[in-house]
Amino acid sequence: MGFDIVLIVGHVDEELLCPICADVLEEPVQSVGCEHAFCRQCIDRWMRLKQICPVDRSNLQPENLVNVSRLMRNMLARLKIQCSFTENGCDQLLTLEGFRAHVASCEHNPKLIVECQKGCGIKVPKDKLATHNCIEELRDTVKVLLGDLKELKESQISQQLRIMTQRRELELLQYYISALRSSNPVIHGIGEQLDRYSLMQWGNALPLARVRNWGSLVSTPDIPMHVMVRESLRASGCPMHLFNMMVDRCHEDRWPKGLSTLNARRESQHLYQYVPRLLPPLVIGKPCVVVLGGDNTHMPPDLVPSLGMVLIFVDGVTELQQEAQQEPQLESSYA
Repeated sequence: MGFDIVLIVGHVDEELLCPICADVLEEPVQSVGCEHAFCRQCIDRWMRLKQICPVDRSNLQPENLVNVSRLMRNMLARLKIQCSFTENGCDQLLTLEGFRAHVASCEHNPKLIVECQKGCGIKVPKDKLATHNCIEELRDTVKVLLGDLKELKESQISQQLRIMTQRRELELLQYYISALRSSNPVIHGIGEQLDRYSLMQWGNALPLARVRNWGSLVSTPDIPMHVMVRESLRASGCPMHLFNMMVDRCHEDRWPKGLSTLNARRESQHLYQYVPRLLPPLVIGKPCVVVLGGDNTHMPPDLVPSLGMVLIFVDGVTELQQEAQQEPQLESSYA
């Protein structure tokens, strides 16, 4: 591959021609032994077939190729070349160094990609612009996108099935580990980590909540409320092997020390900067949140649940909007 000699303006010395493509040298290299010069791409293609010089058939290896002399580089730099699209109206004379970049963006190139100005914004070759039909092109584009969307949906369904299978396998593993916890302290520690991971995976899918009135906290829910908490947890996809534990932790008897009594809550309310997550509301309309240990490692030890807890409120709980998630989490008061 060289520069088309027909486009060169003026005389070209024979030494500046590639013996393989017969055009003016482009990215020239020469043999250390015989000093014959070639275009880099031309000699690379040649040497994939033969390891000899194409001029005198002397031995030629890739490591024997070096840059041409400064004299030859200067001779090439002085040459001027016309644009490939001279017949289309381009009258520029270029150096060999700038030729390729100019041709790629020349406004007289009929294959130059341009954007349709009729409103569709589709990019088409310049010579196709006159026959370009926005509606047909957009229809074809929509057809392609619908096909891509169908493939994405099928892939999503496949991934969801895989995730469900892996989730079931993980739960079986967690049940197995739970059975071994009592007899092996190492397994007990691994089980705790897996439980925390499962709860955080579940919690990350729940919307964040803002608690404005901690005075409306229901600390000792009755049996009907326990039943409704169970339904709310089930609807939110709570991990099955931790389901009963989370149901039980909707009562102050199962909360951390700093929340376990009314007096404790009054004394520590100024520390409440929990990151709560909103559960589906109970049937009776009361808001319900979960507070997970993994979300709240910034809290004092006597306020952090080991894994998680459920809190029911009479009112004062709202979903935390995305744009407000960087604000302080809680504004609370006790009557």
